[in-house]
Amino acid sequence: MADIIDLAEGVAAEIGDGAEVMFAPEFDLKGIKEKRIVVVPAGIETKPNARDYLEDRLKVQVGLLKKCTEDDIPALVREIVSTGRRFLHKWVAGVRCVKAECNPLYSPEHLRERRQFTGVVELTFLSVHRNEE
Repeated sequence: MADIIDLAEGVAAEIGDGAEVMFAPEFDLKGIKEKRIVVVPAGIETKPNARDYLEDRLKVQVGLLKKCTEDDIPALVREIVSTGRRFLHKWVAGVRCVKAECNPLYSPEHLRERRQFTGVVELTFLSVHRNEE
């Protein structure tokens, strides 16, 4: 059985670029020019798979935050989408990424109110293991 905290740490290490695991991220990027990459363990869905096996779908969210103007958005959208696609079929912490979803691509509210790009890709990893309880 995979550990979601180990998975989040593995995703952050795979991304590099200063990515960090956080459990309750909230940012006001005043005065900060560089981007922030935040990895958050988001959830686990467990269901029976076969007779004595369980299927876990572990969800990790990767957030990209950066002060920006509207002109910067296309490149930032491409970066968050590329991050998601880069993980598809990749193994991290013993589990395989089976889905990458960006919905919505970014927060228009953060852009209007804070001039901040906030884009999130949710990565879903699959683990099938014996039910040992």
